Amino acid sequence: MREFIFGLLITFGFVALAQVEGRILTLDECIEMALSRNLTIKQNQNTLIGAQSNKRQAYYNFLPDLNANLNHSYSDGSDIVAGDVIAFTSWNGRPNISSNVIIFNAFSNHHLLNRRQHEFESSRYLLEDSKIAIKATVIRNYLNVLVDTENKRISDQRLDFLEEQLDREKKRVTVGVGNLETVYNFQSQVANEKLNNVNLNNQYRADLLNLLQSIQIETYQGITLEPLQIDDVEFLVEYDEFNEVLDEILNYSFRLKSAEESEVAAESQLKQVKSGRYPTLSLFGQHARNFTSQNDIDYTNQIKDTPTNFAQLSFQIPIFNRYRIQNNIDNTRVVMMNAQLQSDQALLNVTNAAQRDYLDLLAAQASYETAHENYEALNQTFEFIKKRFETGNTDFYSYLESLNNKNRAEGQLINAKYTIVLRKRILDLYRGK
Repeated sequence: MREFIFGLLITFGFVALAQVEGRILTLDECIEMALSRNLTIKQNQNTLIGAQSNKRQAYYNFLPDLNANLNHSYSDGSDIVAGDVIAFTSWNGRPNISSNVIIFNAFSNHHLLNRRQHEFESSRYLLEDSKIAIKATVIRNYLNVLVDTENKRISDQRLDFLEEQLDREKKRVTVGVGNLETVYNFQSQVANEKLNNVNLNNQYRADLLNLLQSIQIETYQGITLEPLQIDDVEFLVEYDEFNEVLDEILNYSFRLKSAEESEVAAESQLKQVKSGRYPTLSLFGQHARNFTSQNDIDYTNQIKDTPTNFAQLSFQIPIFNRYRIQNNIDNTRVVMMNAQLQSDQALLNVTNAAQRDYLDLLAAQASYETAHENYEALNQTFEFIKKRFETGNTDFYSYLESLNNKNRAEGQLINAKYTIVLRKRILDLYRGK
């Protein structure tokens, strides 16, 4: 049976792997995989379960205790009665049911309930914030792979073009109308571009591995990504004003909400600890029966005829407890102050991140507009110089410089375009869109 189960697990593993290999993954699919497999999210889900349990227990603290007990004793020995040693064996029992209820404890239970409720909300927001962070990571890694794909495409096209020109020059030399210097120059450029192509492929594999690790896929063989449709120029160059974006981010931020809930929970915890300074009023009640082997009456009748009811109202006043309460208050006050600082830090971090992403977006938009104009101009220049080179009216170095400028401008345009998409996607994610 063990071998059979192990074989099934291996089979299912290969089936799952086969379902991933050779696939074209979309951005949404990558995000869903990451959300379903990420360990941090699972840990935060477990934390939320614990917070839910603590909150439920805080409600139960308002209920009275109810306990049933059966005290049963056995005695075997001897005693002196009227000068005679008498051996005896006896059985004694006292079944009872008791209840205890807190009438007043300076609202300690209320403060505890309030604390647990805010801790639960903090855990819930923390879980949502971890999902946002995972989505942002997947988007960033996904777009890095797309940029690498475009850079590889440019390099592949450049390499094909240079090899075509090399073959052309070799043929020209063969028929006596070319020269070996140009052939050697093209051979050098082909070798350089092959090295550049290898480096770009390595970068592509590294970024693809980062993406697949973030969604916990163990192999990248045969996996490609679906490109994003981002040809809409209006989408690339327009966005909302920063103040509007920042307000929406601050209102939506789960990280900020989690920190604020933790701060309120710490304040409630301090109130709960302070309640230990005040008196406690509680009510205890018990109903019991007795039986013993030393009585000639049978056990059933003994239990029936020996009811005992007991009630006790307790009023406890803390006078001196070796400063334990004050120490708890001091430590809890430090927890509260740290929670306040963490809330302030969360606000600062969220604001700084929004400012940084928005500034990067503006810089990318400015770069895109300039890069687009630059690419159009350099591409036109290259086509003109290419014709002049092919007719022998310009030298190789002018031709190569024009090609390099065109390829560089195309790479800058692609990088600017995907940077805009990345910043917009992440800002929209933080805004809840």
